Amino acid sequence: MSKVYFTNLKSKKTQSPLNKLKKIFLKCEPEKFYGKSQLVAIKTHFGELGNTAYISPIYIRPIVEVLRQLKSNPYLTDTNTLYVGMRTNSVDHLHNAHFNGFGYSTLGIPIIIADGLRGENSLDVPIEGELLKSVKLASDIVNADGMVCVSHFKGHEISGFGGAIKNLSMGCASREGKLEMHSKTRPSVHQDKCTSCGRCLSACAHDAIVIKPKAQITDKCTGCARCIAVCPENAIGINWDETVENTQLKMAEYALGVHNALKGKIIYLNFLINISPACDCYGGNDEAICSDIGFMASTDPVAIDQASYDMVLQRFNGKDPFVEIYPYLTPEIQLKHAEKIGLGNRKYELVVV
Repeated sequence: MSKVYFTNLKSKKTQSPLNKLKKIFLKCEPEKFYGKSQLVAIKTHFGELGNTAYISPIYIRPIVEVLRQLKSNPYLTDTNTLYVGMRTNSVDHLHNAHFNGFGYSTLGIPIIIADGLRGENSLDVPIEGELLKSVKLASDIVNADGMVCVSHFKGHEISGFGGAIKNLSMGCASREGKLEMHSKTRPSVHQDKCTSCGRCLSACAHDAIVIKPKAQITDKCTGCARCIAVCPENAIGINWDETVENTQLKMAEYALGVHNALKGKIIYLNFLINISPACDCYGGNDEAICSDIGFMASTDPVAIDQASYDMVLQRFNGKDPFVEIYPYLTPEIQLKHAEKIGLGNRKYELVVV
């Protein structure tokens, strides 16, 4: 049974929620995970431009303060998106992060987009999964000395909810890895949009694209998805043809890969605030499904997601608001599979701080 530390947002007006956040982070004994001069990734989500539900950068400041007291060397990080948007490449992604408040002036630490300029910096990490035997992860996360996984707990149209497991998997995978979780087939070209400019041809690392007279993706494609990011006409699309069940199973196995790559040197923080019904990847957001609940911290990603899920259900007297929004989903698939493959425990002890 794993411990999950929880603090609500009830406080006297002279007490800051940031102090409560720091307390539960310290309960996880970060001094056992991070040391002098170690490069520690703070994995978060910068929010798509226009979205306001993402975790505000001010909440990350207590984490930075603790890591600096330990004389480690933290950096903020995320990975480029599979879809085309403001976070498709590192240049636009950094602009987006600064627009949303994650500047050096706010936190005093650099931002590193972990999978390279267009998501090409990918490393294969072996795992013993049921569906996968290796996962494709962002190199500058794999090469870190440790990580703090900062997750906004909210709804999601593929996994029911997104928390630590989703942040580990989708958030730490390279573009090729994201495609593997979402799709069973290679990308395809929308012929009506293609202008035969040849940008995809130059970007393809496997000679898998031909121009006849417009771009076509051949059987040589390995799914690296670089072509998606370079097409100026957004003519290359993702075939979102994987089942939601298999996507959740793959998410759990990708999360295991990150856990193994960093040798378990990860502390997880879930923010149960502004619990929006959909992912922060959208360029907008709906109102929260319930009032703010609080913060959680743990060294077990399965336990913290289970505890977060349970606490939201308590607000609805046991009914599942995520299933009401997405009735075709079973959110517990990711939790059950993650526990089955050894990522963590669904049983937990909730310690109120």
